[in-house]
Amino acid sequence: MTDSIPAGFIPWLPKSQFMRHLTDLGAFYRREADNVLALRVNAAHGNMHGMAHGGLLATFADSALGFVIAEQAHVSVVTAQMSVEYLNAVKPGDWLEAHVQIDKQGKRLIYATCLLQVEGRSMLKASAVFAVRHAAVPASDG
Repeated sequence: MTDSIPAGFIPWLPKSQFMRHLTDLGAFYRREADNVLALRVNAAHGNMHGMAHGGLLATFADSALGFVIAEQAHVSVVTAQMSVEYLNAVKPGDWLEAHVQIDKQGKRLIYATCLLQVEGRSMLKASAVFAVRHAAVPASDG
């Protein structure tokens, strides 16, 4: 297993409080040139079969989609729908990259696709619809 980080990637700290908890399991990275997000999969990301947990992969894809959409479309979004296809097992030591493409952008909805890849091989495909937020989140009472 290698711990090296490929050239061009810098640490990425998600804004989401939930995603920040996942950084306890391992750091996230970003390549600013093309908004690719990545992580080095390790044993802490695993399921009982020794491969990356499907929930982690889906969460990573969802977060990458939201982040890239917000960056490219300059809007605040929330996930309205997401479907996930698990294509191949992701193993400890794998450098996992999230490649996002906006498929269609409207005023209220944005459609996008995320491919999680290891060395150019697709491991997961997520297709999602994001709702554009036009109002601020209400303040919490407690």
